[in-house]
Amino acid sequence: MPIHRFSYIVAAGLALGMASPAFSEDGVILLAQVGSNIQQTMTREQAIAKATTIKRGNVLKATLEKRENKVVWEVKVDDGSNKVTAIQIDPKSKEIIKSVDIVGGK
Repeated sequence: MPIHRFSYIVAAGLALGMASPAFSEDGVILLAQVGSNIQQTMTREQAIAKATTIKRGNVLKATLEKRENKVVWEVKVDDGSNKVTAIQIDPKSKEIIKSVDIVGGK
C-alpha cells in the first residue's frame, strides 16, 4: 500500500507548509507565529474603509504588519500632493492607532 504512505507524506508536508509565518493582503495570519493571542476580526476592505474616513486619496497598499510588537493593519494612502499617509488600525478593536504623514513618497 505505497499510495497510503505517499498520502501521509503529502498531508504532513501540507501541515508543515501551512505553519510558516503568513501575512497576506486578505488578512490571513497565523497568530502562533506572531506570538500574540489577538483575534483578527477586521478584513482588508474594512481597514481601507476605516483609513479613508480620515484620509481621502488613492490607496497604495493595505497589509497586516507587526509594528511595535503588535499586529496592525497598515493602510498607505496617497493624497496626490506628494504626501503619503500611513494609517495603522488595530484589527481587533477596529480603532485607528496612529496616522503618520510621509512627505515626498512611499
